[in-house]
Amino acid sequence: MRRLTLISLIAISALLLTGCNPNTMLSYKLDGRLPKLNNVKAIASNTSVAFEWKPLSRRGLDGVNIYRTAPNAYANSTTKQLVKIATINSPFASHFVDTGLMQNSNYTYTFTTIRGEYESAHGKIIEIKTLPPLPKVTFFQGAQKATNIIKLIWRPHPDIRVKMYKIDRSVNGGKWTWIGTLKNRMMVEYLDKYVQSGNKYQYRVTAVGFDDSYSLPSNILTITAR
Repeated sequence: MRRLTLISLIAISALLLTGCNPNTMLSYKLDGRLPKLNNVKAIASNTSVAFEWKPLSRRGLDGVNIYRTAPNAYANSTTKQLVKIATINSPFASHFVDTGLMQNSNYTYTFTTIRGEYESAHGKIIEIKTLPPLPKVTFFQGAQKATNIIKLIWRPHPDIRVKMYKIDRSVNGGKWTWIGTLKNRMMVEYLDKYVQSGNKYQYRVTAVGFDDSYSLPSNILTITAR
């Protein structure tokens, strides 16, 4: 009984790792008789692409496979490779969102229909580009307020999709380090309390969207601590 329980837990874990989709890892065989999926619509945001197609429930199919290239691997590239990123195991499903993409980047997609262990040839090739970064934070200023404190201020970002700000710092021309986060679009003040006299500090602020998109970094502010 204990061995059977262990086997069951392993099987459940495998399903969780594949998004509760046991066919995601399957290798499908080509069946040129299956209908292609050519009527897919796509809409891009900063870090995701949403797709819509007509349900396949009346065509005797089981669902679709979705393929994608790496970012900026253009359709006319001889090295472009389409990799399966998802399997939709329902003929009633008609939407999918591909998330975690790079901003301002070109992607190529195609879909196949599936029935059992077989899939159709690739359907229409879809070329789409994610949106560019949000505009940068403006009116970025700062001043030393005490021996060990520098105060930074800026204007609230006008885009309501912004959820927080990321503050980076460089000391004496060194590498940029993430030193703070403000989790409200309207909160536009940050106090750096770890300042030492004689050091040159550089700061920049980046707005972060709810979809984890990023704005362009602000202008760099330079202050030499007294």
